[in-house]
Amino acid sequence: MEIEKKCKLVIFSDIHYAPEPPINNGSKIDRKLMQYAEPLLNKLIDEINNSIHPDVVINLGDLVEDFNDHDKDIINLNFIWDILKKIKKPFYSLAGNHDLRSMQCREEVEQIMGYEHSTFSINSNGYHLVFLGLHVNTQAGTAEGGILKTQFISNEDLEWLKKDLKQNNLPCIIFTHFGVAEDEMKGNWWFERGPNCALLGNRIELKEILKNDKNLLAVFSGHQHWTKKLIEDNIIYYVIGSLTENINNDGIPDGVYFEVDLEGNKLKVDKHHLKLG
Repeated sequence: MEIEKKCKLVIFSDIHYAPEPPINNGSKIDRKLMQYAEPLLNKLIDEINNSIHPDVVINLGDLVEDFNDHDKDIINLNFIWDILKKIKKPFYSLAGNHDLRSMQCREEVEQIMGYEHSTFSINSNGYHLVFLGLHVNTQAGTAEGGILKTQFISNEDLEWLKKDLKQNNLPCIIFTHFGVAEDEMKGNWWFERGPNCALLGNRIELKEILKNDKNLLAVFSGHQHWTKKLIEDNIIYYVIGSLTENINNDGIPDGVYFEVDLEGNKLKVDKHHLKLG
């Protein structure tokens, strides 16, 4: 009798670490409680290492709130990455628009993270986990927090994804920074007036690939600073909010993270909120 596979994930996103508010970076920072990024992350790491004991830990991008200053952003990325190294379980991270905004190429962030390439896949406990990195288009400028510069997955990476999924026969989960499922962003503090900035620029091309994959269980993304579940063309999409979002405008960070339990071809997603003090 075959033993049914199991895997536990912890997923979080949008840490937005900065040692002080980058008031001149051209981005809105009103709802980002950056002062809580470090203590929240340390508390989450303690939970991961000493209580949850997951098989894999995943961050979906925006480790830092950028200063739109290359040298400062490199320093802050290294600082937060050193904290993330305290995770005692296999840990993988995407880079978000704020991580890449002031970079000339994504290799600069890949080097900090120790990745040969930020689009890659791994197998864990009988599950196929796919991480889709962002293309850095230096011709697009740094407006909108670097969104326009980083909103696309490269054609090369999409071709890689086709081949990767074709070769895979395990239950599969996809991770991206930008949202993929269509959403008008009604009620979203950040993106209601500009919903396209919440979503991957070439999501239609990506979804053409995903809809043909029979092993796909779900797609997880961050960036939008709220938490919700969407279903589109029979594909389940989970969006997770920001660890440091002032979600209720009460000065208390959202502290949101997911525990995801995979068993066979099923997944159970439990939402939790860290509290400080």
